Amino acid sequence: MKLYRFDIILESAFATIPKGDTFFGQFCWQIVQNAGSNTLDKLLEMYVTTPFAILSDILPANCIKKPPVADSLFGIAFNPKKRKVLKAKNIININDLENYKLCYDKHFITNSIKTDKSFKLHEAVIVRNAINRLTSTTDKGFDPFSNYRYDYHINDATFYLMLDDRLSIDAATQYLEQIGKTGLGKDATTGKGKYRIKEVHEHSFENPDANAMITLSPSVLYDQGFENVWYDTFTRFGKHGNYLAHALVWKNPVLMADSFALIQSEPKPYIGKGLGGDGSISKAMPKTVHQGYAITIPITLEFENETVSA
Repeated sequence: MKLYRFDIILESAFATIPKGDTFFGQFCWQIVQNAGSNTLDKLLEMYVTTPFAILSDILPANCIKKPPVADSLFGIAFNPKKRKVLKAKNIININDLENYKLCYDKHFITNSIKTDKSFKLHEAVIVRNAINRLTSTTDKGFDPFSNYRYDYHINDATFYLMLDDRLSIDAATQYLEQIGKTGLGKDATTGKGKYRIKEVHEHSFENPDANAMITLSPSVLYDQGFENVWYDTFTRFGKHGNYLAHALVWKNPVLMADSFALIQSEPKPYIGKGLGGDGSISKAMPKTVHQGYAITIPITLEFENETVSA
């Protein structure tokens, strides 16, 4: 499989947090729209063991969150009076990490991790009211409802796509461009989730000394023989899109490790498992699958016993 980096321009806020598993689901629907369901069925024939494509989260300014591992393991002792200031320093620029030769140690943590002020995902609740479109009124009742709005307040973003030879990069780029024009996630008809692809190029995270990985989307970690794993949990209460959005819309919930898990193990280009295909994800469409895979960044993890102040 080949890895591609997509640099994009965000043109609106989102109504859905743009995580890789949501992105993959809409990518599959776009394949159906363009090439038909038979094409997607062929691509998904071996999905639970061999994915044809893996999508990362959308990353503002090519940045990820700091993995949930204690700094004390790196020999770092922070001043308790600086706790709030240091807690806000939880953003890693992937470009900085690559320039540091993908080494994750106490020097990188203390010197290169940035505050989340410029990259924070801002969440707002927008209250609306149900309108009868025939009369342009609320009819007999006042029916307010709320929607979430997620905004990075930054235009430049990046996502990564891992692709095998069953689907060409030109076709994949076309599908992803159309998703950007239509809108990713909920409330696309009201202008949410829009982006424009600025540049696409093949990419590689080169690190011959890697002994660990950081994931770029939610993933399934069990039963893969990892030595140590640090992660936050993430439950996906999924819903169907496209023509199934008005049928049996809810899927069964899926528990995964959230994006940016830190895995101490022999590095691989991607980890995880494909889910579904057997009726376990959806009753409305039993062949539904869910992306439990994640693209990884291979890093050199260096713990230290000696404690230093920061």
